[in-house]
Amino acid sequence: MIATIADWAGVAGVMVGVMGVLLVILQLRSGAAATRAQATIQFQHAFHESSKPRYYLMTKFPIHEDLLVRLADPSLRDEFRTWRTLEDLSKEDLDNAGAVVRAMNDVAQYVADGLSLRSALQQYHTIFVRAGALLGPYLDYRNTPKKGQPQARWGRRMMDLFNAGLDYHRFHPKHKGRELVLERPAINKSGMVRLVLLDAHGEGVRKHPGFGDEAGGSSDGLEMRRAVREAERRIRR
Repeated sequence: MIATIADWAGVAGVMVGVMGVLLVILQLRSGAAATRAQATIQFQHAFHESSKPRYYLMTKFPIHEDLLVRLADPSLRDEFRTWRTLEDLSKEDLDNAGAVVRAMNDVAQYVADGLSLRSALQQYHTIFVRAGALLGPYLDYRNTPKKGQPQARWGRRMMDLFNAGLDYHRFHPKHKGRELVLERPAINKSGMVRLVLLDAHGEGVRKHPGFGDEAGGSSDGLEMRRAVREAERRIRR
């Protein structure tokens, strides 16, 4: 059977259409890669800009009494500055807490804009966990419902990062079985004092109660991937 000019023209038209679709796919992939790269650059810059308030948070911000009672050895509790209500926090405490929450919200926004959450966790999951442990009670107080007003959600995505950081540390082969510690100067200037946030068995601080856990997987790796994907989905919705 001999192909006619019309047949070849039809084939050529199909090929042009296929090439057009492939070109669109390549352009979309290129655009997505450029978006991820830009989000990563902005993320790194923003994280660098927040280094001073994060340092204050890790070394000076008081620890909520409930967290300290749950995690600290009784003999060490007097070595930490503590707080119970917002009135116990100084202006310096509040200013630095606010700066860190805004920085973490920026991280979440960069994830929403294309940054891989797993990439952020690989670099900074210990910061997400330490910051979330220290500021979770503060955010709960700030977001307490007020009469006639809906539930506030300021800084809630920061706790998504905190929850993802906990799962990442507990299930990643590199970090599983390692303590995650908050270390800072004792208030009596006797040296450094340690608060173990996660012990070698993964016990310690709990995931934020506002966010449900995923169902268990068949392996730690699967559990970690599910947890990271769920946090990424929450941030991007």
